[in-house]
Amino acid sequence: MESSQQNHKYQLRSGTDRWNKLEEKYPGIFKYKKDSREEVFEYLKDQNDNDNKSVIYINSESLTVRKLYDLCDKEIWLSSDHINAYLSYLNKKFPSIFSLPSFFYTKLTETGKYEYSSVIRWTKRIDIFKKELIFIPINLDESHWILAAIFMKVPRRIAVLDSLGILMNRSAVSIGKNLIKWLNDEYRNKVQSVDNDDEYEDFEINDKDPFRLGKANDDDKNFLLDIVFLNRKPPQSDGCSCGVFVCMFARLMAEDINRDIIIEIAKSKEANMKFRKVMCTELWDYAKERAQHDDSYIEGIAAYNVHFND
Repeated sequence: MESSQQNHKYQLRSGTDRWNKLEEKYPGIFKYKKDSREEVFEYLKDQNDNDNKSVIYINSESLTVRKLYDLCDKEIWLSSDHINAYLSYLNKKFPSIFSLPSFFYTKLTETGKYEYSSVIRWTKRIDIFKKELIFIPINLDESHWILAAIFMKVPRRIAVLDSLGILMNRSAVSIGKNLIKWLNDEYRNKVQSVDNDDEYEDFEINDKDPFRLGKANDDDKNFLLDIVFLNRKPPQSDGCSCGVFVCMFARLMAEDINRDIIIEIAKSKEANMKFRKVMCTELWDYAKERAQHDDSYIEGIAAYNVHFND
């Protein structure tokens, strides 16, 4: 009886493919050679992993195989483990971007005000000014994920993407200002102190126009604040898919997809569920590839990879 219950726990969820349009328009993002859920499902059964001990590693981030499989459940709310794992994967896939962990912004503002000293060591191995795009996932009240994206090249902007549309404009402005302060502190502490660059001018907060975050008299120094779904119907219609939207927005921007096209993709009913499967497949395949070259990755997964490719 116990064995029957354990096997019942890992049943492959079935469904029909309704995503041909997305796959045809954006094959590099939404189309994959195979659906890895079956492999993940079989792995869980083979390992009899009722204690959620099997773990995959995505660079420095870890994710249980059970959580990986749960990605494809449309009622599952993504945890920080899901989001950190996928954004870490994007860091490797796109060298021009840099993603900060999900608790970065919370740490930056945990005292109720801006505290650079709390995060000064978080980028000690990265020169963010050599990156084109920086992602900051933000958790609101431990119940909703949004994404901030800093576009470092001219025209510079800080985009704030809230799929549920609950973030007040003043809160988005506050996020933008805090990130401008962080950029200034990063430059002074990580670049200027090394290069002796005395010509650097801080990005200034423009209180007269909160959507213009840089120097008012120099367009090249400006960061415009872009609240992407401002005055639009937000794309999220449930209470659990915000984390998927965060990861999908990051992937689309990393692929240099036009802002208006991102909005259209987000409005598509099938995009969210499709991207859950994309995330599952990409993370599983990435972990398998790493496991073949690194014994510290999930035990047995390399041999398992060979088994499925015979």
